[in-house]
Amino acid sequence: MAGIGTKGVARAERRRQLVAEAVEELGRRGYAGASMADVAERAGVSKAMVHNVFGSKADLALACLEEVGPGLIASIAAAQTASDPGQRAQETFTAIFTAMADHRHAWALINDESLPEGSAAAALAMDYRVRLRWMGTVGTRDVLAAAGLQDPLDHDLLDRIWESIVAAAVIWWEDHEDHSAQDMAARLARLLSVVTLSQ
Repeated sequence: MAGIGTKGVARAERRRQLVAEAVEELGRRGYAGASMADVAERAGVSKAMVHNVFGSKADLALACLEEVGPGLIASIAAAQTASDPGQRAQETFTAIFTAMADHRHAWALINDESLPEGSAAAALAMDYRVRLRWMGTVGTRDVLAAAGLQDPLDHDLLDRIWESIVAAAVIWWEDHEDHSAQDMAARLARLLSVVTLSQ
């Protein structure tokens, strides 16, 4: 990205641009591995400017989470309407990737365990994780119910499998930027149908 510059840029616009750079920086390196200087370098501004806009790295992380989280949660929630569990799973995949189209590292940021304990950023990330996990749990429960399975251990294991699939797919997608959200959802559906031997 070209440098944001120091003159003639409204504070709100500068903040938006810095957040966009910081989401990728924090998502790639993790909170513990990234610095305000790294974000400043990506944006082409001084470290002092980043501090002037956000105050601290924790404040910056919070702003990033506030940018990426609501859209991701809302997109997934809106996809939970299909009565067929398989269709709903595919629509959920599409919703995840569509919501992350502009911020491919959003998932990593939300799941960053190095966010400072006790900070507002860590609390918000945890809230997002709980809400995402709850939606996943409801979905896996419905898949099992449709198959006539009610063993709680089946549900527990399927929850973990689902979370692992989503996490692995998101990481893979970060390295394959030519894939659209629809491409990713279709690829996952195709691969899962092969693995499960469904037609």
